[in-house]
Amino acid sequence: MEKNSAGGRDSRRRITVQIIVDVIIWLAVSLPVLYLFLYGKPYQTGFFCDDETLSYPSRPDTVSTPVLVAAGFSLSVLLVVLVEVLNCLDNKCRRPCQRASDILYCMKSYCVFLIGFLIQELVVDVVKNKMGVLRPNFFDVCKPQFNRTLCPGHIREYTCMGTDTDKELRSSRQSFPSGHSALSMYIAAYFCIYIQTRLWIRFSRLLKFFLQFGLVLIAILCGLGRIKDNKHHPYDVITGFILGITVAVFVHVMIGMKIVKTSVNKDRTTLQMLDKSPDCCCTCEQTSDLEQQTPSPLLQNEYLQETGRNSSSAKLVMLQNDERNMLVPVTSEII
Repeated sequence: MEKNSAGGRDSRRRITVQIIVDVIIWLAVSLPVLYLFLYGKPYQTGFFCDDETLSYPSRPDTVSTPVLVAAGFSLSVLLVVLVEVLNCLDNKCRRPCQRASDILYCMKSYCVFLIGFLIQELVVDVVKNKMGVLRPNFFDVCKPQFNRTLCPGHIREYTCMGTDTDKELRSSRQSFPSGHSALSMYIAAYFCIYIQTRLWIRFSRLLKFFLQFGLVLIAILCGLGRIKDNKHHPYDVITGFILGITVAVFVHVMIGMKIVKTSVNKDRTTLQMLDKSPDCCCTCEQTSDLEQQTPSPLLQNEYLQETGRNSSSAKLVMLQNDERNMLVPVTSEII
């Protein structure tokens, strides 16, 4: 008993240490990402005087970065809750989702989502500052001053005379890849995988597909909006889409499949083998019709066999006694 309690304490201590170390690592990586996002200095590239791809007018964001981040995290939480609610509605045992394994599954999945979000932001910010690709509205935002006699050649030395803030001027040289497209597609791809592996319902065959299709459609519209707002070139958006999908699949394969382990998959496999409808929220076992129709004997087989032998022996003795009585001659009494 003491060994079991000691082993349980060691296991809890090991898990606590793992959580603390992982949180420290996550924070250590997130701080550089936040610094690059707020104060990163992109590489200053040149341009051609007659480059029409940089001469689009500046427009306000249809979906700003804070709005996108807030909407993305809100949507992610809503999707997790929606999936669990749908699983509960399809629950044959009609019991609410309150198992510890279900809550642990959701928490682990969301932690993996945060890890992928950090990786995606790190890659986007590093590439943006390393490449320094100019946005389509660069001329309107920067209003560069340079030696016009060098036109139509390549201009390397110029000074921005625009009245925009330093943040806008810095952002005008961070076009590749599209952060909005990468983030939106990462959220869509990750939760498409989450819905595919977690949502298991019987009452609709199309609900899962349309949820996934809706996520991808929202991500595509977000990327197209960045082109419409003259914030990104088409190849910036396409690259952002590819990056978001790649990070989602990479995180799921390398981390999610190893960390997110639960008995739900085993329950689902068992239900499939028994030709039952999967139920992620309830593990109630139901007996088959044959088992329900075949009642268990009230007495043990050994007792029945012994009783049968005893009754057979009694009948044999009675038959033998009858035979002996028949063989005895009947004599009349002499008066």
